[in-house]
Amino acid sequence: MRIQQVSTFSADDNYNIIIDCFNTMAAELASVETLRTDIIANVSHEMKTPLAVMQNYGTLLQAPDLPEEKRVEYAKAITDASRRLADMMTNILKLNRLENQQIYPNLTTFDLGEQLCESLLQYESVWERKNVEIETDIADGVNVCADTELLSLVWNNLFSNAFKFTEDGGKVMLTLTADEEYATVKIADTGCGMSAEVGAHIFEKFYQGDTSHATQGNGLGLALVKRVVDIMQGEIGVESAVGVGTTFTVKIRRVDDGPEEAR
Repeated sequence: MRIQQVSTFSADDNYNIIIDCFNTMAAELASVETLRTDIIANVSHEMKTPLAVMQNYGTLLQAPDLPEEKRVEYAKAITDASRRLADMMTNILKLNRLENQQIYPNLTTFDLGEQLCESLLQYESVWERKNVEIETDIADGVNVCADTELLSLVWNNLFSNAFKFTEDGGKVMLTLTADEEYATVKIADTGCGMSAEVGAHIFEKFYQGDTSHATQGNGLGLALVKRVVDIMQGEIGVESAVGVGTTFTVKIRRVDDGPEEAR
């Protein structure tokens, strides 16, 4: 005897499934449009400040009896504001390309310790000017397979934040350790630190928890850092306490071979 299985779904059930799919699609499109609107609003807001600075100081420079000292001061303010605006545009374009997967990692195998030292040395003039103590503990021969340019973006952003939020006479610490699977980088500072609430949002675009340093950034650096680490299939975390300091921990998959182009 042969038993034929009959579907228990009716036409109404099929229509309900289709309706649910359309509702889900509509909700997703609405969320995308909301995100797009928020990004445009944030970009517009962030652009207003440097543009206002350039406009105001440009007007002041037109004064016929302006002392030379003031002229230099106002011109520098315009240069700094324009540089901030240019950096913001560059970061927006980078982040957009990363999020839309228009940047494909160029993987090579290299010594991570050497790259970290090169990135840190770029801030030598900063730590000397602020009298910041540097403490390093870097393991030898730790090789990773990653995109060197993208990974440099991570270290530059983290070092920049460390020195920006560390007061004169403070300390910045760099540690590199490794196990069989991961290379672990810790960049710590004795700066102002941040609350748990701020820490929960620092990887969001345009978020700036410390508005007193807003003129030194645009709230995109850590969003870029997070995206790059995700592309490298790594991990990033942060520990911080107000008045104590902040530690960023980045884990990147390591390799055992010497520096050579990845196959």
